[in-house]
Amino acid sequence: MSRARTARVRKLSAALPPRAPSASASGELIAGITITIKGRELAVRIADRIRWHRERGDMLIQQMRKLTELERTAAEDLAYMLGRYESPRALLEKRLRDHEQRASFLAFVRDHIVVDATYRLDPSDLKMIDVLPPERM
Repeated sequence: MSRARTARVRKLSAALPPRAPSASASGELIAGITITIKGRELAVRIADRIRWHRERGDMLIQQMRKLTELERTAAEDLAYMLGRYESPRALLEKRLRDHEQRASFLAFVRDHIVVDATYRLDPSDLKMIDVLPPERM
C-alpha cells in the first residue's frame, strides 16, 4: 500500500466514531438495533429537533401572512376564475399546530432527561424523538 493511501486510510479511520465493543466476537447474537447514548448528548439532539420544528412553524407563519395578503388582493378574482376558492390556510394552520405540538412534546422529553445517565434506545424510541423519520404510507 502506498504511503499516501495509508495516510488517507488512517485519516478516515480517525474521523470515524469510536466503535462499540463487538458482541459477535463472543458469539452472542444481537437482535435488532439498540443505541446507547448519554443523556447529555440525547438532550442536545432533541434540542436540535425542537429548533427544527420551531423554525418550520415560523416559516409556516410567514407563509400564512403572505397568503393573507394575496387573498385580500386576489380572492374575488380566484373565486371568479375557479368557480369557488378555498384557502390553503387550513392546511397551513394544521401543519403549524403539528410542528408546535411536536416541539412541545420534545421539549418535555428533553427537560426530563437525566443528563448523567446512559439511555438504551430502540428504533421506536428513536422515532419518538425524531432521530428516525416517521414511516410513510
